[in-house]
Amino acid sequence: MRKPTKASLWRRELAKELIKPYSARPGLEMALLGGSPARGLADEYSDMDVVLYWKKLDVNWIKSHPLEKLGCQMITLLDLPEEQAILEIYTLNGLIVEIGHATGASLQKEIKEVTKDCNVKPPIINSIGGFMDAMPLMGETQYRSLKAAIPRYPRLLAKKIIEQNLGFFWKGCLANQGVERGELFFVYDAMSFTLKKLINILAALNGLYFWAGEPRWIEYRSNKMKFCPSNLWPRIKRMYECSPDKALAELDRLQNEVLSLVSRYMPEVDMTRATKFDKLRVQSTANRPKVKYTK
Repeated sequence: MRKPTKASLWRRELAKELIKPYSARPGLEMALLGGSPARGLADEYSDMDVVLYWKKLDVNWIKSHPLEKLGCQMITLLDLPEEQAILEIYTLNGLIVEIGHATGASLQKEIKEVTKDCNVKPPIINSIGGFMDAMPLMGETQYRSLKAAIPRYPRLLAKKIIEQNLGFFWKGCLANQGVERGELFFVYDAMSFTLKKLINILAALNGLYFWAGEPRWIEYRSNKMKFCPSNLWPRIKRMYECSPDKALAELDRLQNEVLSLVSRYMPEVDMTRATKFDKLRVQSTANRPKVKYTK
């Protein structure tokens, strides 16, 4: 197993200090460090994500900016009553510190919505994935118990997510309406859009609670995948370093490999969205085509 980076280690220790004003309050059930420091991947640019789970949110107290007593500067506070959540964002000598607040009940609700009801909600899927990768700062016993109780990734959920991500660009669209026209912004935007879809499909196929809205640490994610195209991350990196035509050829190969894995390991997936336009190709039509009338 890869050793945690130096940047991860001191962030973990700092997180323990920063939760002290909160842990001194009654009603705090768990404090978790998430993101790259918890995974051991943090570097000098990484921020800190801490989530606190309470029996009940003391909104007025949270809005008093507790971390200012420790030298943190408040940047903004987001009150999300519909989600039973609050997010504090501070800076500490350039380090961004995000403190999320939620209730234990809301966490249980999110887990049920995804694992029992199979509702496809990207933020909740990422939230569960972050929970499973988190480092407990307080309430470790309860954290371990909740984590162990999360059921195996539902196959129905995987099917729904895969089918939701099967819509792709028509063949020849990026090469002809993009590269040939010199619309490189469109090409790379579409390429990123397609790669996010492919990564979402692979995450679901492998039972990983991850949604590539912010596709960071893909190398770390791909190393957890049993069913995955070979050298996924190096291939993605090269696509942004080589010429656009070579990048699109690689994207096409990668898309075919991912769809082949889906067909092999989840044959119940409806592939209609991926195959519906296979025969339709965007190509040069310089001359007006003739219209044939039939009786």
